[in-house]
Amino acid sequence: MISRDRRLPLALHGLGMAVVGYGVLAGGFVDRRGPWVAWTTAVAIVAWAVVQLLPRPARLHRGAPTARRAAILVGVAVASVSTAPTNGVHLAPQAVLLIAAFSDDDEPVWLGATAALSALVLTPLGAVLSHGSPAFSYLAAVAVWVLIGITRRQAGAAVARTRELEARQLEAREQGARAGALASRQAAARDIHDVLAHSLGGLVVQLDAAEALLESGRVGDARTKVSQARSLAADGLADARRAVAALRAPSEGGDPGEGDRPSAAAASDLRDAVERLLRVHKELGGEIAAPLDVSGASVTLPGPVAGAFERALQEALSNARRHAPGAPVAASLVASGGLVRLTVSNAVAPGRHTVARDGHGLAGMVERFAALPGGAAEAVERDGRFVVSACARAAGE
Repeated sequence: MISRDRRLPLALHGLGMAVVGYGVLAGGFVDRRGPWVAWTTAVAIVAWAVVQLLPRPARLHRGAPTARRAAILVGVAVASVSTAPTNGVHLAPQAVLLIAAFSDDDEPVWLGATAALSALVLTPLGAVLSHGSPAFSYLAAVAVWVLIGITRRQAGAAVARTRELEARQLEAREQGARAGALASRQAAARDIHDVLAHSLGGLVVQLDAAEALLESGRVGDARTKVSQARSLAADGLADARRAVAALRAPSEGGDPGEGDRPSAAAASDLRDAVERLLRVHKELGGEIAAPLDVSGASVTLPGPVAGAFERALQEALSNARRHAPGAPVAASLVASGGLVRLTVSNAVAPGRHTVARDGHGLAGMVERFAALPGGAAEAVERDGRFVVSACARAAGE
């Protein structure tokens, strides 16, 4: 079944074949040159038809490319040897077949070279055999057909390279989009982990304390602990909602609003966020070695950077309460040279393990700061203390 897009080209080629046949008959070349001219015309037209009816080599079944190449070589040979005897009528099949030999990038180079050499040799030979003088215009025509074929081949190769490049760029964009979505999900997962570790861990501490106070009859103090637990749960729920919103937004094609971002300290004074977390740490039974040490001016950071510092402090304080209960925590916030550095440390009891070896929260903290401009974070034991430090570049620096 011939496809619709091939019908018009085939019709035009059919018209060309008919014109060639009519030109040979009407010109009386068969009577003047002999019946062999009719046979060469028939063979050239049949070769022309075979090349047009068979699709390009890449789409042919086994054995068909050989038939197509044989038709090209035979057709070029008979058309070339009879070009001069027909006063150039056979230049048409010669041109079509030579261009086809060169232009199809699925055909081997030797096919075009063989067809061109055959045309260059047999065209003047046909003129000599018909007792005519070799016409150099016919040889010039062969050169033109070869140049057209080579140009079309190069153009086809350029189009193929362009399509391949576009396909690779599309694939790269899709991979980039998938990587971006995965990075967003990993960031949201880190935030959810930090929220759960901080909020749920604090809730357990507060409720245990409230239970102990109720057992001792201190109802007022127990009520205070329950109130603090409720406030902590509300804050944790708000943070969890922001993290989930950030997780859903990339897959839904949306952009989370300012209130839905995972950073609870987005574009606010980082010092206030740090002091709030230290206050919550004390309410949960943690100890603070000294007031917050702040060096440099009050720093305002963009949401992702401020959120990263807040999560780092949140994780450090949660680990201190869980793995070094009762150990005082020292915290410092330093802004210098365009960088902001947060350091949190607490004493480590002899024989106790720290979470630096397998803590998912600390690993997430390192990943979060690695993605920020000038960002870096680490959690190490140093001189009997467990030290969490993180730094990043301030906005506009």
